Amino acid sequence: MDVQLRQATAADLDFARELTRVNMRPYYAQYARIWQAQSFDDEWGVRQSFIINKVDKPIGFLSISLEARYLYLRDVQLCEPYRGEGVGGWVMQQIMTMAQARGARRIRLKVFKSNPAMQLYQRQGFTVVREERASYWMERQVLA
Repeated sequence: MDVQLRQATAADLDFARELTRVNMRPYYAQYARIWQAQSFDDEWGVRQSFIINKVDKPIGFLSISLEARYLYLRDVQLCEPYRGEGVGGWVMQQIMTMAQARGARRIRLKVFKSNPAMQLYQRQGFTVVREERASYWMERQVLA
């Protein structure tokens, strides 16, 4: 699998915003949420974001932030044709490496209850630690 991560730049904002809008549209509709592009843009400069490339073509992105003792996985988005190819598992391994390098003890994320990515997170050792109306908070320990 020829997949790499690279640091995102301001030039990647349009790609990341549109991918997130398209991927999250069904969940926002299901749970009566409103997509706010400006909120996404406002967070872009605050989070650490990375573009997922396959053979130098952007196929997704992820964003993280480092909180007290944990790495918060804010977003992972993949273009639909690349789902089911093992890219998600590879990305989760990269996130574990990032957490280790940053001294985080846990990785935390939030996922819509109906999102099939929840199965990937569970296979990666994440467990539900809190439930909200539309989503689950999940965590896993960072391996030493």
